[in-house]
Amino acid sequence: MTTSGAGPSLQELLVGVEGLALLRQLYDDRATTARAERLDETRRLHKTYDRPLRLFWIEEPPMRHRIDRWTPGAVLDAACGTGRYAAYLAAHGHAVVGVDQSPAMLDRARAKLPAARFLEGRLTSLPLDDGTVDAAVCALALVHVPDLDGAFRELARVVRPGGRVLISDVHPFLVLIGWQAQFPAEGGRGFMRLHPHLASAYVEAAAANGLTVLSCEEPRLTDQAVATPAAELIPDANRAAYVGLPGVIVWEFQR
Repeated sequence: MTTSGAGPSLQELLVGVEGLALLRQLYDDRATTARAERLDETRRLHKTYDRPLRLFWIEEPPMRHRIDRWTPGAVLDAACGTGRYAAYLAAHGHAVVGVDQSPAMLDRARAKLPAARFLEGRLTSLPLDDGTVDAAVCALALVHVPDLDGAFRELARVVRPGGRVLISDVHPFLVLIGWQAQFPAEGGRGFMRLHPHLASAYVEAAAANGLTVLSCEEPRLTDQAVATPAAELIPDANRAAYVGLPGVIVWEFQR
């Protein structure tokens, strides 16, 4: 986690959003007024505001669609957080084990699902024996891990042959243009550093660890999904900059 002072200021982020919006409208003859508004707004930027990004709107439907086709079994929710997918899996008859590196997150997950098993651990060192689950889910987490190969090695290790590994992540295109997971923090603003793993990197890491690609889906950002720190301050520019860009990448692999 990076906190205020070490990362970009909100003003810098907002100016960047304005610039991206202007660039995407640059050759659109219908956007003459919008381009003028972008320039005007850039001159007026001076406020501060932060809130988390919201990709769940476009991430959950393709993830749930795939989970819904699975036969009930033992499933790992890797980097489970407060149990968002653990709860969905349990509701669909799966025996869930959740792993996360945050004790506070695990406490919330346990309160939500007292019958499930939750363990402290990292994606690159899962506290499970080889071949102990029928499937694994890892949602919007690998983007925080610099060692993609190490995480894939662990996911493949704990899943039985023939099992599934379902992964969602922030789309690398967004990360490459400066998208960051921002949130309020003590003393100002904080953000989680994101690593832009290209699609080829996922495929290479999967192949190197005995996983084959079953499907890949790239949902685009919608109005609901672009709740960035710029959304309330410069909503038109925020919408013009982001809506329609690939927002999430969803992979399903077979062991």
